[in-house]
Amino acid sequence: MPVLVHLADEKESASIKRGGIKIGKYRKGIYCMPVLPDFYVSHQWLRELKRRGAKTYVGVYFKADSKMMVYAGYYNKEHRHITLGEAIKEIMSSDNPLGYELIIDRKIESKEIFKIKSLPQKIGWRYEPESHRKVPSCGCQFCVSIGGIKRAKLREKLEPKIPQPPYAEVVEKLTLESDEYEAANLLCYVRMKKRRSDPDKLRFLLDRNSDIINQDLAITLSKFSHANTKQFLLDLIEMPDADTRGYAASSLLDLYGQEVMSLLISKNDIVINEALEEYTLSNKPG
Repeated sequence: MPVLVHLADEKESASIKRGGIKIGKYRKGIYCMPVLPDFYVSHQWLRELKRRGAKTYVGVYFKADSKMMVYAGYYNKEHRHITLGEAIKEIMSSDNPLGYELIIDRKIESKEIFKIKSLPQKIGWRYEPESHRKVPSCGCQFCVSIGGIKRAKLREKLEPKIPQPPYAEVVEKLTLESDEYEAANLLCYVRMKKRRSDPDKLRFLLDRNSDIINQDLAITLSKFSHANTKQFLLDLIEMPDADTRGYAASSLLDLYGQEVMSLLISKNDIVINEALEEYTLSNKPG
């Protein structure tokens, strides 16, 4: 049976292990790629997905019948409803498999998953699938080999330190930004370092009623040590979106640990309970 890989936010590992891969809001199905001899092709979407704001992605590996029907094609073109076996043959015979994707229109059960694995975080392309063929797309060891002539300078050129704009400037841009994905990208700058400033300056983002922005807010607040941070996160765990509640619970636990455990337990919420279990396991002695 073919092996497929789905890329997921590392924070979702515990819930995926327990409940499988669910079709999220505003998604057509489960996005995945077949595991091929070419590691790059199989995991090509990782760097592009990271632009959405998640810090670390993992590979969720599962097996599927080659006769299973999937939607297959390039991300910017119409997909065909064909068997998994046909789709894999199409990818392997393609002169340019970059930008290809498979979509499964059903949940992947936990019993179908046999491995969740950490991955290099700089594998794949960004913005355009073709970019890595022209010049190395990043400075990681997969794109620029270690020890080669002028490799260090090339890596430094490809992966320069990201200049961090002043916090006030980012907040001002957020007030003007109407696109939720661009707003999420701006929040990446906010969480580039620990902060003592008042996170309530970001509360206006709640008025956008965007699950994507709220999820990023829940993650970003883990970088704030201000007294108002806790209440902001407590407000987020009351949101209807499950991912927002889960991320907010994880941030509360990262910042306050045992202090908030009884409160979170009292919520009796599935995603919050998963965050509690993940925190307990990660802080288990030995």
